[in-house]
Amino acid sequence: MPIFRLTIRHDDQLLGHFESDLPAALQAIRKIAASLSASGYSLDLLVAHSERRLLETGPDGVRMISREPLFAPAPLEQYLDSSP
Repeated sequence: MPIFRLTIRHDDQLLGHFESDLPAALQAIRKIAASLSASGYSLDLLVAHSERRLLETGPDGVRMISREPLFAPAPLEQYLDSSP
């Protein structure tokens, strides 16, 4: 399941991002993008293509300590125009 991150800017100032990995993430991105674009915000879409993992090995085996999604830019229009 892909992880989507929508970066939100207004007047070239970074305000933050919305990130979702839920089954309906694409629909959420579409709704938020439609609302914010109509209000004059600029948006960039990033999609996680892989992840970095920190592992620990010990007497009980291998354990994942943390994971970090690795994002790449994606064309927002492509995801907004595609069917659900």
